[in-house]
Amino acid sequence: MSEYHDERRDDAGSRSFFDWTVGGLILLFTLGVFGSVALDAYNSVDKDKTGVRRILAHRWNDRTLVFPIDGVDRQGRRATFDVVVLTKNYGWVRGSTTELEKDDRRLSPQEIQEEVLAPQLRQGLGNARGVIAVGLASQEGDVAREEQRGGLRAVRTAQWVRDVLDDRIPMWTLNLGRYMDPCADCEDTDTSWQRPFIVIAVREADAGAHISEALADAMSGTTNLPAPSRYSAFAFTKFAR
Repeated sequence: MSEYHDERRDDAGSRSFFDWTVGGLILLFTLGVFGSVALDAYNSVDKDKTGVRRILAHRWNDRTLVFPIDGVDRQGRRATFDVVVLTKNYGWVRGSTTELEKDDRRLSPQEIQEEVLAPQLRQGLGNARGVIAVGLASQEGDVAREEQRGGLRAVRTAQWVRDVLDDRIPMWTLNLGRYMDPCADCEDTDTSWQRPFIVIAVREADAGAHISEALADAMSGTTNLPAPSRYSAFAFTKFAR
């Protein structure tokens, strides 16, 4: 009788272990599927069906937006960046390569120091591995002339930023040239959003990474940043005072 009882108990234990194992595998499978779905949902938050991305920004102050992006060069080496953009009521004066404006009012040199190159911007750029000063021009005018204007704006931006940062931080200029994707059906004739004030901080980079290639990749396919495909140039140059 005791022998029969032991066998039954062993059989029950085997079934219990089997049920627990199967249940555990089902649970792991369910969690895995849920995790994959959740990850896909997370990754698609800032993408539409074509894969175009809308980059989510955070603020350094009430007028400075920061867009974190990352990209790879042609060898697959990665770099991460912070694209620092002033809010849309700030930008380059139309036709100028030396003046910025807020709404329709030109900023004085003191206002550029206090509002554009504010302490939060200086601090945010101050711990970068490198800084890229961006110049660009809106859709009006001849392409060659506007590309020249974009280059001069990049240099002027670099000069402003260089004056408030440690000289040991490497700096480049990036001339994007003229905006080339005008909206013929848009009722708004204001094109100031096509020529914002932009500085890019290089946050991290793999050893040997080609910074300009990784940046071009990172900026491509974005809806709320100046993607290279919407401008006429991508001229990346080491800046020297």
